[in-house]
Amino acid sequence: MTFSFFRLFFILFGFACISALSVYAEDSSQLQSIDIKPPFVVVEDLGAEMHTASSTVTITGRIKNTSRSIIRGYATFYLLSLEGEEIYSFQEDINGGNPFADGVTVDFEATSTVADLTKIGSISVDFTQD
Repeated sequence: MTFSFFRLFFILFGFACISALSVYAEDSSQLQSIDIKPPFVVVEDLGAEMHTASSTVTITGRIKNTSRSIIRGYATFYLLSLEGEEIYSFQEDINGGNPFADGVTVDFEATSTVADLTKIGSISVDFTQD
């Protein structure tokens, strides 16, 4: 009698485990997949110089291609207030408009005239691939 009790116990236990796994598998099949795309460029050494005499700002830095392909594009430079609000933006070609390969880092320097330099609290840059 003990032999059949243990057999019955293991059969029921096995059935419960299989049922639980099938419910879990059914739930996981309904999860939404997402595309995670790493950035295709990295901005390094971003800095700015304010020239009050000429009311210009010069933004310098480096952009590294991490896309695993050859890219070409332009940067949009954002001048932000202390609160993070956009004051002014402008665009410049990166690498003279020429493509650059994966792993290559190119320097940039962009200058623009700004009406009131005293309002600028920070800068930001976005790269757009052509």
